[in-house]
Formats: sequence, C-alpha cells, structure tokens
Amino acid sequence: MQTRPESFGHHAVRWTNVGRRSAWQHFLRRNCRRGCSSSPGYRCRNSEISANRPSSRRSGGRSAWSGPVRTGWRSRYSVTDEEAGRGRLTTHGLPRSVFDQICSGPVSRSGIALLRESQHSLRRLRLRTFAGAVESPAGLGPFADVDRAWTLLAEAERIAPDMVEDLLMLPSVGVWLTRVLRHALGSAPDATPMPAEVGGFHALAAAAAVRVGLRCEIPVPVVHGAVTLPSVGVYRPATGFPVGHVVLRHDAPGVTLAALGATVPATFEPVKRHRSSVRGQAVELIFDDLDPYREFGAPVPPRPLGEAECAEWRKLMDEAWDLLTHAHPGWAEELAACLSTIVPLDADRNVFAASSTAAFGAVAMSPKRSATQFGEALVHELQHSKVNALMDLVDLHDGSGQERFYAPWRDDPRPVAGLLHGVYAFVTVVEYWNVQRRHLSSDEPEAHAHFSYALRAHQVGEAVRTLRGLTELTDLGREFAAAASVRLAAAAPTDLPDGLAESVAMITDTHRATWRLRHARPDRAAVVALADAWSRGGRPAPVPESHVEPSSGTGTSALEALLRLRVLDPYRAGKVADRHGPDVALVLGDRAAATAGYLARLRVTPGDAAAWVGLGVALRSAALRLRPELVRAVHHRVATRSGAAPDPADLAAWFDQAAG
Repeated sequence: MQTRPESFGHHAVRWTNVGRRSAWQHFLRRNCRRGCSSSPGYRCRNSEISANRPSSRRSGGRSAWSGPVRTGWRSRYSVTDEEAGRGRLTTHGLPRSVFDQICSGPVSRSGIALLRESQHSLRRLRLRTFAGAVESPAGLGPFADVDRAWTLLAEAERIAPDMVEDLLMLPSVGVWLTRVLRHALGSAPDATPMPAEVGGFHALAAAAAVRVGLRCEIPVPVVHGAVTLPSVGVYRPATGFPVGHVVLRHDAPGVTLAALGATVPATFEPVKRHRSSVRGQAVELIFDDLDPYREFGAPVPPRPLGEAECAEWRKLMDEAWDLLTHAHPGWAEELAACLSTIVPLDADRNVFAASSTAAFGAVAMSPKRSATQFGEALVHELQHSKVNALMDLVDLHDGSGQERFYAPWRDDPRPVAGLLHGVYAFVTVVEYWNVQRRHLSSDEPEAHAHFSYALRAHQVGEAVRTLRGLTELTDLGREFAAAASVRLAAAAPTDLPDGLAESVAMITDTHRATWRLRHARPDRAAVVALADAWSRGGRPAPVPESHVEPSSGTGTSALEALLRLRVLDPYRAGKVADRHGPDVALVLGDRAAATAGYLARLRVTPGDAAAWVGLGVALRSAALRLRPELVRAVHHRVATRSGAAPDPADLAAWFDQAAG
C-alpha cells in the first residue's frame, strides 16, 4: 500500500487551539447532534493539540480586541506550510476591521476572502481527519483504497491548486464531508451506506483528475443511478441492472465507465454554469440540479431542469443581479465574492430559501415570481454563510446548544446560535425591503413590500430584546447583537400604510402565543399557587419563566393565515367562506364577536389552543399574549379542583390587572 502524503499540494493540516481534545471531538461538538460527543475518540495523524486558545471575553476592563488591528483574532484552526522539512504554523485571524464590517452589514471582497480562506482550511482539516479515520478498509468494499484517491487528488493539486481549492469549496463537497466524517466517527446521520459515502472521496478525486486532464482509473459510487463528479456533471451508466459502483477511466478520449469488467454506455449531463454581469460587477455560479448532496442532507436523485425551467432561473438571476447592483451595491459585491451555487428546489416544496452550515456560499430556493424576491433570498441566505464562517473563527456565545429560545420567524424553539443567525439575517432583510419598498418594480406588489419590511422589523426587534438579556453571549456576541440593534434602529419603520403596524402586531402576537402553547411548560408549583390565589380572591404572585420543551407542533395557525391575507389580499380576505367564525370576526375588526366566539369554543373544549390564542388577541390581553400557557394551566387547575371552570376572560383580566 502506498504511503499517504501528509498533505496534498503543499499544505499539511494540523489541529491547533482547540484545547486538550482531538480533531474528531471538536468536529462532533460543532456538527453532530446532541449526545454524539460520547462516542469513542479518534486522534488523527499529524494533529497538534494545544491549550492556548484565547478567550473572547474581556478581562480587567480591557477590550478583547486590544492590540494592533493586524494582529486580529486567533482562530481555532490552523494549517501548516511544510516546505523543505520546515513546519511553519499559520493561524487564521479575524482582523477587528473585518469583524466590524460583518457586524455593520456588507463585507468587502477582501473580508469575504478571509472568511472563505478559513473555511477552505477547515475543509482540508476535516478531509485529513476523514482520511485517517477510514484507514481500516473493513466494510468499505471497492472504496477501501482511500490512499489511491488521495494520491490522485494530490497530483491534481500540484497541477492546478486553484482549481482543487474551488473543488473543495463546493457547497455539496462540504455537505458530503460533514456526513462522511460523522459516518467514520460512529455517528451516522442516516441509513446511507458507509461505502457509498466514502466513495464520494473517490468521486471528488476523479472530478479533479478530469478537470486537469490526468489519466486515472478509479472506482466511483453510483447513487440513485448516477455517477456524480462534483463541478463536472453526472454520468448515467446504462447497465441494465442496478450497481453500487463502476470503474471510471479517464484518458485522452475522455471518460468511460465499466461495470463487472465491461465498458457500459452512459449519458452525460454537465453542470449548469451561469454568469451575470452588469455595471462592472459579475457573479459566477452553478445552478446545481445534479449533485446528490445539493439539498444539504441525505443523497437525493439528480433532477435536471428542463430547458424552459433553466432559462427562467437564468433570467431571474440576471434580473436580480441588475436590481442588486443598482439598489444594493454592497450586497452585490458580497455576493460576487461569496455566492457559488444556487440549488433550484421544486415549486411544491414549502421552502422560500435555505442554507447550511456545511455549505458555504450556497443558496437553495424554490422558484420565485419576481427578481425582487429572488434578490431577497440571495441576500438573506448569504448572511448565514457569513455567520457560519464567523462562528468558526470566534465564539459569539458559550451556550450549550439547548433549543429553548423563541425566534419570531420560526415555529420551533431555537438555540442561542440560531437566534444570533436569525437576527443577523433578518435585519439585512429589513434593510433590503426598506430600500425596495421605495423602488418598486412592476412585478412586486406594494403591499408585499411594505408588509415584508414591517413584519421583519417587528420580529427582529423582539429577538434583539431577547438577546440583550442572555448571559450566554460573549463580549463579541453582545457587540454582534448590539450592532444588529443599531442597524434596525437606522431602518426603523416609518411611513407605513394605515393599519399595517396593528396588523403586524396581531400577527406576531398570534405566532408567539401559538409557539408558547406548543412548547412552553409552566412551573407546576406556581400553577398550584396561582390557582389557590384565584380561588380565595387573592392576587397572582410573580412566577418563574416557563420551561421550554420542544414539541412536534408546527405550522401557521388559521388566524395568522387570515391576518396575513387581510394585509396582502384584502379582497380575498373579504371573500372567506366561513364568515361566522371568531377568526373571521377578528380579522374583520369585530373584537366583541370574536371574543364571544372564542369563549364559546373554550366552554366546549377548554384546551383549545387556537381559541386561547385568538382570545388573547381579541382582548389585547398581555397575559394571554405573553404567557398563555400559564393562564391555560391555571384555568385547568381551578376547573379540576373546584369542578367549575373560571371564565377565561375574567382569568386573563385578573393576570393583567396584577401585571399592570
């Protein structure tokens, strides 16, 4: 067996500044589900562990950023340049100026280049950890010889290092690498066979060989009937029978595939590259409809866009680029430096847009009906790539990752990292729509622009207030959150259409109360004490915050959907068939009728969550809007103890009077 090079090209990877733990432990901590870090450990060859990672908290009143800007901030990760036997340790840094740029909004090309470089180093580190973790060939079948693929990739890098860097930085490669590492380290994300995942490395090496013109013969996996070479395209072997792998040969005539020793015919679908250019700014990307890892999870079949579909995606991208370079030049510059892949999703997928921690520079989105919405999706999701890269360089929080926070744009509880992500991404959306609502195009309804702006501003404001009180934030995290607050204030909602602010408040109250009834559990002792106080005519005492237990409940409530419809399409809202329900009464402005309707429902079904939510909005009750789970629990306790349920409106007023 050949000796595996300690690097391909001239970069040898080493782990440093991760404390006294090995590379696999650090990977699991940041990328695996809770509980994975108890798996048996692995320390990769050529790893260097040290305990000199600096804290991002201030001490003694001095700033953590003290010292020259050029010193920057030391990262968890390093690469070592091995030349003539000398090992020079190069530690990635985050200059203060770049951190300030990130906090303030658009980042320069040089700032994005720094983030991308750190992500590239991290990819190499993980790739080296993977190669060491699969040194035992048992169970890998045709993909047991990882050294062969490694050597091929190293040779390709010697010929074209920039090309191999771009290949490693493909978003789909990042997703594959995250998944295969979890497999190799005993924390498989799903039932995808380990050999097929490991075979992705052979496909990566084959893609590099094809790109640079190297002769090679190497086994590659067949996934969903296709051989995928990242950045090259997809080959569909016509074997007539299912196979898990084929042998790929590349020489002067091109690529051929062989199964069971015989050459098999294959069709080829190349990747779809695209370039948008206007006003001296250009962005180059791939429309990825082929790679099995393009949707950030388990391998999916290729779904090549039809000719008309592809033309529409290209057209909208060009139109969005024209819009961005004209109205949002800072975001356009950022996209030009960072965006590498757009993943078209099916129209029936309930996904406006998505990104992934493992897929730097990628945006997955459903088809958009306007360039304005296309641009919003790009700008929004790019912010997540920036924050992901930032969090790999510095600590913004020291939380455990427990999902216990309310994010107004999500139906599920979020960890503190998710709250930071959302605040940063959505304050950008607020800024985007603040500009766009003043430069409306013919394909963008005015109501949608104003609503998107006002809703996101309200949501971000609530989330920022949550962040202010969190002890989990580091000093840098507090700066990060404070900067979002400053940006939000600069784009504060003004000159909104009549009634829009009230509608947005009703929508957010509905969403919050629905979330709390699904996920928040009040303290039992407090519920008992409050029920006793109600029964004896006392006043409610202060109670501890409810405990958050994520449940499976998700989705927009009927009331929230109707409230949104009233803003975006008043005509359709007025045509709703069920004109006699309390939700419709509330949407049409009849709070008294809505209150009576919700109370009638609660007399029949006291646990009706939607009725409790609607009642709180109709009554403008602070208790029902902010702590509905507590009011409902006390109502239930009194009813079961006394046999007579209190009037929900009276109970809510009792809580409100005490709070006031």
